[in-house]
Amino acid sequence: MTDSRLSISSMSYEKKDDIRILTSCLSNWFSNPKILHFVSPSMRYPFKIQQWINQSYSNQSNTLVLKLDNWIIGHISFKTNDQTKSAHIFHLIIDPIQQQKGYGEKLISYAQELITKKKIEKIKINVLNNNRIAKKFYEKNGFIVFKNSKSGKIKMFKILEK
Repeated sequence: MTDSRLSISSMSYEKKDDIRILTSCLSNWFSNPKILHFVSPSMRYPFKIQQWINQSYSNQSNTLVLKLDNWIIGHISFKTNDQTKSAHIFHLIIDPIQQQKGYGEKLISYAQELITKKKIEKIKINVLNNNRIAKKFYEKNGFIVFKNSKSGKIKMFKILEK
């Protein structure tokens, strides 16, 4: 990272202090129900941290946050499967005030570095059909569409170089 004001660190939905911090950030970011729907379509408004954790964080996952001047401005989570040599990225969100500044690319790139170190060969991601901005973002970052589901999700993947 070239901007010395930026840092990326791990957080855990299993640590009470991390949950408290993440609750504050996510509740603020998801004050708009449309944003919550785009990031996690199965969640209902208003945002509830325990529902968020129960739906997505019961299995081992990795969560990274991007900080600008020690304030969290981005969040990404991923799970890896050593048997299938694949990873699934989910819940990539940048503070709405900080969007369109390249921060999403920094987070996904950093997550991809960590995933590659685990000898993973493919990354998968789901995007809502009507979230054109996200679809364009992932295509720009090397993901390709491999399936449009009837539920309104686009399944995308990226093959990692060894």
